[in-house]
Amino acid sequence: MTTNRLILIIATSFSLLVNIPRIIFLFGSEGPVMNSLLEVSVEDTIFRIVMLFGFSYIVLKFNLLWLQKLRVKHRVWAYLGLNLLILLVWVLSFTLVNDLIYSFNDYSINPRLNAFVYFFVMVMLLIISRAILLNNQSKLDVIEKERLKQQSLQNELAALRNQVNPHFLFNSLNSLSLLVREDQKAAGKFINKLSFLYRYILQSKDQDLVTVKEELKFLESYVHLIKERYRDNFNVNIHINDALLQKKLPTLALQLLMENAVKHNEISNDKPLYVDVFDEGGWLVIKNKLQKRTGHIESTNTGLSNLNTRFKLQMDKNIEILKDDTHFSVKIPLV
Repeated sequence: MTTNRLILIIATSFSLLVNIPRIIFLFGSEGPVMNSLLEVSVEDTIFRIVMLFGFSYIVLKFNLLWLQKLRVKHRVWAYLGLNLLILLVWVLSFTLVNDLIYSFNDYSINPRLNAFVYFFVMVMLLIISRAILLNNQSKLDVIEKERLKQQSLQNELAALRNQVNPHFLFNSLNSLSLLVREDQKAAGKFINKLSFLYRYILQSKDQDLVTVKEELKFLESYVHLIKERYRDNFNVNIHINDALLQKKLPTLALQLLMENAVKHNEISNDKPLYVDVFDEGGWLVIKNKLQKRTGHIESTNTGLSNLNTRFKLQMDKNIEILKDDTHFSVKIPLV
């Protein structure tokens, strides 16, 4: 609901609520007792409703919209002074018009009572205005925090896309150096995979989501480069239903999970690492056997936490992390 519409609703409500006794006496009750308690007429009632509506509208408009545009010192005193000025001008205007219209009948109102009614209404309107402003500010703070959170996430994602991992690039270049001397055909294939990997990162930098098919093609190149370093000690088994290939997920999600498995597990002749990538109930699962590296430092799970934040913001879903004594797996949702 817009602020202007809210102002109209509140102003209308106050103008009617304050004049309910007159409306009741005018249309619902007759007799000498009621007439002696409150003298009313249709014209008088309409006049008071219109005047109170105008007062409520201006006070609300001033406090919710116009006051924000004023650049004055001592804002609180200016706020109170200007509101009292509106009250004074409106009460005087009401009295002058009321005396002019009803100078020859009995419908004129006591000036003190009239001033009290308008003062009371103004106090209530100021309280309501303050509550609305605080509520709006609270919403703006939430929106700003969310914007900063998303901006931070985008910066992290951009950094990931632009680097993948410096250690990975360093190790890839070392592997390439050996291949160039030992097997030029394999070296050529290695260069093509490495080129595709970084080209994919650059091309997808402005995309939040990519298809499973695209991500698997990227993962294939990434795995090929890792296998050149670990050879048969690193194996990845991928079994995904073709029906899920056009589903989407955040870019580089599978690469991050594969990198996580390589980073935190020992890979050797005695302990080859096997990573399974498969679908389960419409989710993708990346699972590997736990075989911690010697001198392994306990993970802070920062990478997984950031990945989960990306899924939450981009897909409104969370990843699931499952760990037991022998295996570690991550389930990621698709859209």
